[in-house]
Amino acid sequence: MSSTSETFFTSIGCMDGRVQEPVFVFGRNKFGVKYADTITEAGLVGLFAKKDIDEDLLNSLKNKIFISLAKHHSKGIVVHGHAECAGNPVEDRKHKEDVQKSVKLIKSFVPHDIPVLPVFVERGNEGWKVEPL
Repeated sequence: MSSTSETFFTSIGCMDGRVQEPVFVFGRNKFGVKYADTITEAGLVGLFAKKDIDEDLLNSLKNKIFISLAKHHSKGIVVHGHAECAGNPVEDRKHKEDVQKSVKLIKSFVPHDIPVLPVFVERGNEGWKVEPL
């Protein structure tokens, strides 16, 4: 369990290391926290956008989110997808739709006072940057 001086948000998305830092910076600034609980899987939002979602995967996600919320008192959740994704190799437009579907799913089982924010990470001239959706 975290101490009362430690603050967290929850990052949910792809395991790709190129996007972790920009998502961390975004969440840290958005929620005014110090740490991120990071829940990742290759192409995660693509997996959650499927009609026939894997129940074991969904239950694993729920368990991790509830630990983050209950034990680390997470201030909010950032759900991210990104360009050039090897695990969800679809066009950016479709990938952004997958992020939105994942947010809708997550909102269906977390407390209503927990913000769940969709973002998409893209490569820009100065590196990877977060675009809120």
